[in-house]
Amino acid sequence: MRRGRVRSNKRKKGGMSLVLLVLFLLIAAGGAFFAYTSPLFEKQSPTIIANSTISANSKTPIKFKLSDNVALKSCKVILSSNAKEYTIYNQKFLIKSKTKDVEVPLPKEILSDKNGKWSVLISVTDSSLWNFAMGNSAQFRAELIVDNTPPQIALIASSQNIRKGGSGVVIYRVDDKNLKETYVDIGSGVKFKPVRYKKDGVYATLIAWPFNQDSFNPKIVAIDSASNKSIGNLQISRLDKVYKTSKIRAKDRFIDGKIAELAQSDSNYVNITNRLEKLRAVNELMRKKNEDLIHKYSKAVTSLKGDWKIKPFKPLKGSKRVSDFGVKRYYYYKNADNIVSTSYHVGYDFASVKHDNIYSSNSGKVVFASLNGIYGNMPLIDHGLGLYTLYGHCSSVLVKKGDEVSSNMIIAKTGVSGLALGDHLHFGILIQGIEVWPLEWMKPKWINDHINAIFRKADKSLGYN
Repeated sequence: MRRGRVRSNKRKKGGMSLVLLVLFLLIAAGGAFFAYTSPLFEKQSPTIIANSTISANSKTPIKFKLSDNVALKSCKVILSSNAKEYTIYNQKFLIKSKTKDVEVPLPKEILSDKNGKWSVLISVTDSSLWNFAMGNSAQFRAELIVDNTPPQIALIASSQNIRKGGSGVVIYRVDDKNLKETYVDIGSGVKFKPVRYKKDGVYATLIAWPFNQDSFNPKIVAIDSASNKSIGNLQISRLDKVYKTSKIRAKDRFIDGKIAELAQSDSNYVNITNRLEKLRAVNELMRKKNEDLIHKYSKAVTSLKGDWKIKPFKPLKGSKRVSDFGVKRYYYYKNADNIVSTSYHVGYDFASVKHDNIYSSNSGKVVFASLNGIYGNMPLIDHGLGLYTLYGHCSSVLVKKGDEVSSNMIIAKTGVSGLALGDHLHFGILIQGIEVWPLEWMKPKWINDHINAIFRKADKSLGYN
């Protein structure tokens, strides 16, 4: 009997041990499953966004961005060169965040080192409990260039004068192996982007003086990767030009006809019932929307392939100019003193015969060819170097977006689409999204003296003549 009890007790102890073992394994498996699936133990490494070559100086720190899917924990930055090593940043982030922009100033010993060749090691960890609570980590190594020298600017050739509303060209050189950007700034936030011209470090750009902007103070600006900035003044004489104004009577027949037709084509204005509100909506709001689209498609500057040649533009042969560029139009209702809307006319209007041929005059690429509100059916052509031509109110367009057009090619037919009361062509010229006086680009002498001669002078200076 006693032996039986002993065996029974042993069986109980053995069964208990097995239960505890199974329980332990279940707990361990549950813990492992929790650690594997819980956000606290996430395994995604943080990200470091930085340039492979970093330029910095006494005024410009080392800059980079950190990000993590949960939260960042710490970051360290080490500079090394041969046997030297400096920890210039070692930070634990007290406030949890998923992203952080980091700026690390250079210490004096780095700025004074004439060797200037340093390696940057950026290390970051996140707040995950993975890896025995040490978190996930990432590293990024980059080259550091200590750069205190601003870019060197040298003017090669430029237009001697420019008329208000007119155009010009500037060709210049920038010496800086770490150049970040360069442009010509004429003031009031208007900048013209150049393209490489025949040699590395040489740039060319067309510029314009907006017809509705009184100031014109052109400067060449060059900025390198360490934010060193150089400014070169351009000595270009300014020629003033007074643009006309005109008063136009807004008749009920006009508002109930063309204006109402355009308002019906746009859901933003279709429900306007008041005549004068409808006129203002189309003449001002729709016009701005249409011109914003034109500016968008005419801002890009295509690179040059060798020489850049432009012939005078003659879009409508045997035609008569019926409206000028830059005219400020005042629309009045019933009484001449009752001005109800204003707008600018930013092109030339030419009239000939109904559905007359429209020519491209110069080769280029069609960047837009569709209906554009008050401009009606409208092709827009890129002729390179930021020069664009626009053809509005067409009855039909014979080219499509992406087409390459050749000189003297028929691209459309005149018409009355958009805000046009009679069959005619609205012809516009833009430089990097800025409307300019078309007459200059229609005169052979002006093109030769103010554009081609500048390129010839630059070519001679660069050794191409």
